[in-house]
Amino acid sequence: MEGLVRSVIILGDVFNTPHFFWGLSVIAAATSLPDAFVSIQAARRKDGVVSMANVLGSNTFDLLIAIPGGVLIAGTCIIDFSVAAPAMGLLAVATIALFVMLRTHLRLTRFECILLLALYAGFLGWMGVDAFFYA
Repeated sequence: MEGLVRSVIILGDVFNTPHFFWGLSVIAAATSLPDAFVSIQAARRKDGVVSMANVLGSNTFDLLIAIPGGVLIAGTCIIDFSVAAPAMGLLAVATIALFVMLRTHLRLTRFECILLLALYAGFLGWMGVDAFFYA
């Protein structure tokens, strides 16, 4: 994990972009892959509740345990909310979008899945443009 963090810091330095973008994309994807595999396996077993609980539980744990725990261990952490606020806003929008789509007995249609993937791609694109051109 330490190597991954150091690598994205180097990427940020090489491309002269905020480390926040690399954490938001590369580190987030790398650390979420195990959750994705668990959710895929649960979905294959037709156990959507486990799949959903895994994702929501993991994200709740990250928000309410990992962040404050890391700050308590580090002693302090300065967060630039002008950078973090748009991502937090989209997290809220994405959560609402998911729950609106899950209104049908916790089932996602193929179209809804594509729409959620497009929302994520748009989010990464937006954060990338912001990081690379307005940083």
